[in-house]
Amino acid sequence: MRPAIAIKPSRSRFVSVRGLRCHLREWGEPGAPQLVLLHGWMDVSASFQFVVDAFERDLARGRADWRGFGLSEAGPGDCYWFPDYLGDLDSILDQVSPDEPATLVGHSMGGNVALLYAGVRPARVRAAVNLEGSD
Repeated sequence: MRPAIAIKPSRSRFVSVRGLRCHLREWGEPGAPQLVLLHGWMDVSASFQFVVDAFERDLARGRADWRGFGLSEAGPGDCYWFPDYLGDLDSILDQVSPDEPATLVGHSMGGNVALLYAGVRPARVRAAVNLEGSD
C-alpha cells in the first residue's frame, strides 16, 4: 500500500497583467526556490496540485491562470497568440521573481511558452522544463 500524500494548501491572489486581472495560485513559503508552473491549453493553475503535493520540500511559489483561463480575466479578442502569452509571462515574472531568474516548468502549451520565452529572454530564465510540449 502506498502512503497517502498530503494536499499542500495554496493561496490565491490577483495581480494586474498588461491591463487584465490575473489569478495567481501560490504554494510554499516566501523564500522557497522559485518555480513558475505554466499550465497547458484547457487547464488551470490548480492542475499542478498533484505535482506540488509530490514535492518533498516547498518549491513552488506563484503560478498564474493564463488570460481567459481559470479565474483570470479574458482579453478583448476571441483568441490569443503566443506573443500575448510571452508578454503576460514577462509581466508575471516582474511581479513574482523581479530580482532573480526563474525556473519555468510548462505543460503542453505552457511548455511551448516556457521554451519560447527562454529563447527570447534568456537572462530571466534559470532553467526551463517542457512537459509534453512541442519541440
